[in-house]
Amino acid sequence: MSTLGIENIEHTNGTNAITINSDGSMKRGAFQVYSNSSQGIASNVHTIVQLDQKLLDPDNYFDTSTYRFTPQVAGIYYIEGQIMWEAGAGDNIYYFMAVKKNGDFSHTSGSAPYLTGSASPNVRGILSHTEGSVNETCIKASCLVHMNGTSDYLQLSGYAYNYTDASATDNDMKGHADQMITYMLGFRVD
Repeated sequence: MSTLGIENIEHTNGTNAITINSDGSMKRGAFQVYSNSSQGIASNVHTIVQLDQKLLDPDNYFDTSTYRFTPQVAGIYYIEGQIMWEAGAGDNIYYFMAVKKNGDFSHTSGSAPYLTGSASPNVRGILSHTEGSVNETCIKASCLVHMNGTSDYLQLSGYAYNYTDASATDNDMKGHADQMITYMLGFRVD
């Protein structure tokens, strides 16, 4: 009996088209991470969410020290994020959540047909309302993002503006050791 060993299948242009893991599965870049504890942020400051716990990351593309997803296979990735917020008692708050690509809110890098030269799509979830006494609310958003497979990275960012107390530092992005209430997940779809 003979065997055929394959790790990569190349496109005719020489780029890596499919990467096969040692167990025979394709590298899909699937990951699922969450915040283990709450993160207090100041009003009017964009803050990277500390996604420090992995539920799934077989290809090791998510770094829990920089909170970055950096897939090493080029393609289009489905990304979903959620932040659970908790403000001080009775505060009127504007909440904002975004998936940042390469440190920017606009996902303008990429080549046609993924993005045109004038495109600057933003992946955001926005909510503005008055919180009751330490009540919680969630913001969630999802997107498809083209990643170059080498240096492109994604991070989840949160922002709160406290209209009631502009100097507040008690706007919390909630985390939990056993529940995925603030999280990001994704996988390659193409």
